[in-house]
Amino acid sequence: MVRHPLAKIIGVLICLLFSSCASFEPGLRYQDLMRPRQPTVMQVQDGLEVSIEEFASANKSQHAFDADVAPYGILPLLLKANNGGTQTYRLREQEVNVYLGNDSLASLSGEKAAGQSANSEYVGKALGWTAATGPFFILLWPATIAGSASHTAAVNRRIEQHFENMKFSDSLLKPNQSAAGFLYFKLPPGIKKLDNLRVEVTPSEEQTAKQLSYSLSLPPLDLSGAVSGPAPVSGDRAQP
Repeated sequence: MVRHPLAKIIGVLICLLFSSCASFEPGLRYQDLMRPRQPTVMQVQDGLEVSIEEFASANKSQHAFDADVAPYGILPLLLKANNGGTQTYRLREQEVNVYLGNDSLASLSGEKAAGQSANSEYVGKALGWTAATGPFFILLWPATIAGSASHTAAVNRRIEQHFENMKFSDSLLKPNQSAAGFLYFKLPPGIKKLDNLRVEVTPSEEQTAKQLSYSLSLPPLDLSGAVSGPAPVSGDRAQP
């Protein structure tokens, strides 16, 4: 039986749509976080080295999350701790606080950060590709709507898993042990420059409960060159 030429064309275009449209391909994985990196700021106390690396700039954000997340109100910071001392230290997520000037920034879960930023950017990419199909979109409409819902849901799950997998976990650091991971914070809407950004970290010795205090001030970071994004909306998720 000879297949109708139009059916062949539609079949090929559907395959192209979901193989070539927007995909989620971050260049940074969890195993990469422990490799030597140049931090933005670092301090050492009693042998415990704590460093912060910003990932709000567009290029670094794209590398880590395949999205420019700052315009969507997300500040990702890579926290690393290396214990070169003789004591055991405990460092928990709740012991890391971030301030923009005098204002404390709210922390976000990986799932929340993904839903507010990368998911939204992914949808824009997918819609842009679909629009590029021009008049063929009308012919493909029933198939693209059904396929788009499934494809978008799958990518949403991948994005959320990536943000969660990269997140810093509460750590107990024995001598010569290290820990690393991202912490996500909510930025004020429409911000164009990160100035007077400060990270305060208060780990403690496991045996004596002695608390160390780190105050790490980051240099100003211009966000005006970032791709403009919509105002953050609580609970945003990519929609087909």
